[in-house]
Amino acid sequence: MKSTEKRLPSFREVSNTIQRVDGWLTEHEARYLYSLAQYGPGQGAIVEIGSWKGKSTILLAAGSKSAGREKVHAVDHHKGGPDQAGLGYQDVNTEIDFRKNIKSAGIEDQVIPLVMTSTRAAQGWSGPIRLLWIDGDHSYEAVKTDLLLWEPHVVEGGVIAFHDTYAWEGPRRVVEEYLLRSNRFSILGFVDSITAVKKTQRRSPWDKIRKKIILLIRYLYILGRQHILPGEIRKWSKSCLRVMASAR
Repeated sequence: MKSTEKRLPSFREVSNTIQRVDGWLTEHEARYLYSLAQYGPGQGAIVEIGSWKGKSTILLAAGSKSAGREKVHAVDHHKGGPDQAGLGYQDVNTEIDFRKNIKSAGIEDQVIPLVMTSTRAAQGWSGPIRLLWIDGDHSYEAVKTDLLLWEPHVVEGGVIAFHDTYAWEGPRRVVEEYLLRSNRFSILGFVDSITAVKKTQRRSPWDKIRKKIILLIRYLYILGRQHILPGEIRKWSKSCLRVMASAR
């Protein structure tokens, strides 16, 4: 007798699906985001700030669903912004494509769209969050506002992850000023342009040593990106950061 239970898609299948979805994620970033949703610590909702057409939403929802975990609250007004305008997207409305893509991916039941600004969504939010993914407006003030509004809802042991934390000044500055210099967060990993930290007051001596090592390698990677160090150093440090990244 055949089972009527619906088989959950593997990461490889999800990866093939998102190839058809407009967005900006490397393969390594996609796998890491999926893993954070699947294995990440803490209990609570997954909140995504900035969905665009659903590429990262699909990864988060599929990863969480594969482990029988929480739904994704996808926050986006779907009208684009200065970041997209600078890339040639003018007068956009991505909501139709977003809904079509999450339905085609088979994870529509795992996503709760919040079609509004991040500020408005935060004003009505009261529940615990175990994974906060910030990839909305990349201006410094907007990224800082997203973090300050949503971080209080992230549970102890929960994860905060940012996209585009090298090439874009806003995410880079917020990560460096509010997360990497703080003792309230331990580093989970740097995977390509993703920075992920865990909110925790308890850090072991090894955590402190690991942070120093991983920040040193990150610094070498930044110098490589700026062509101050040879390209081989950039490639080596980037690979090291990927290997050292943890989803838990």
